[in-house]
Amino acid sequence: MMKPDFKQMTRKELKKYILAHPTDDEAIDELVTNRRNPNTKLYPPPYEMPYEEVEAIFKAKINQISHDK
Repeated sequence: MMKPDFKQMTRKELKKYILAHPTDDEAIDELVTNRRNPNTKLYPPPYEMPYEEVEAIFKAKINQISHDK
């Protein structure tokens, strides 16, 4: 079976493909590496951050999600 051309797929199609093929590292890499939003805020690994900072990030995200509903 021939793999689809991930670069030609829409983001939605790629996500659907990954849900059906969760072990396809090539597809996952295309989504998380090549299609990452360039404006996304990047954080260091949590173990390199103070506990309070990690906690504040999670609380802010939880508040954002609960307000978006």
